[in-house]
Amino acid sequence: MKNDYFLSAPASKKTSSGLVVAGTSIFHGFLIGTDGINDPVITIYDNTKAEGEEIVPTATYDASQLGINGVTGVNMVCVNGIYVSITCAGTCEVVVQYVTGFPRYFMGLTSIRA
Repeated sequence: MKNDYFLSAPASKKTSSGLVVAGTSIFHGFLIGTDGINDPVITIYDNTKAEGEEIVPTATYDASQLGINGVTGVNMVCVNGIYVSITCAGTCEVVVQYVTGFPRYFMGLTSIRA
């Protein structure tokens, strides 16, 4: 088994909603930094815009839990890309961990179905 797909690309930090990567990728997880006061609402999509299949469902994260918010170790294949939707009255940053490409041999698949 090749380990390249378990290593993340350079982290992509978003401070507002936007596209992280277009095209096929593997989503590893994300970390959230906040101002400690304003609770951010985050949704992450398998898409190039804020619609369609949700990788991470819409959730409000407790800003007072400094350094605890986020999740890693997901390893989910995203066919269309990764888009992060961020709503926050204060300062928030989301660091998305992913790698581009698709390990066909890893999943035992020979093609991608949209």
